[in-house]
Amino acid sequence: MTTSERQAALIAQCARQRVDAAAEVRALLQPVSSGTGFKLPMTIAGVVLGMIATRSGRAMPMLTAGLSLWKLVKKVLPMLRR
Repeated sequence: MTTSERQAALIAQCARQRVDAAAEVRALLQPVSSGTGFKLPMTIAGVVLGMIATRSGRAMPMLTAGLSLWKLVKKVLPMLRR
């Protein structure tokens, strides 16, 4: 293998590695940039803080009803969009 052939092979290998690395970085950053990765933890934190802030006997039944309603809406909404 001549020097120029080796150089061309190394350049091609570097290009493939750059493409692969870029795809890996995009895959790692996608949940962070879209914001969906933090939706559930932030929801849970909001519920816990709401429970701590209210500390009343009415808060828990209201939260339970709200959560049930939320689950129902999440199940029905995709069916309505069809």
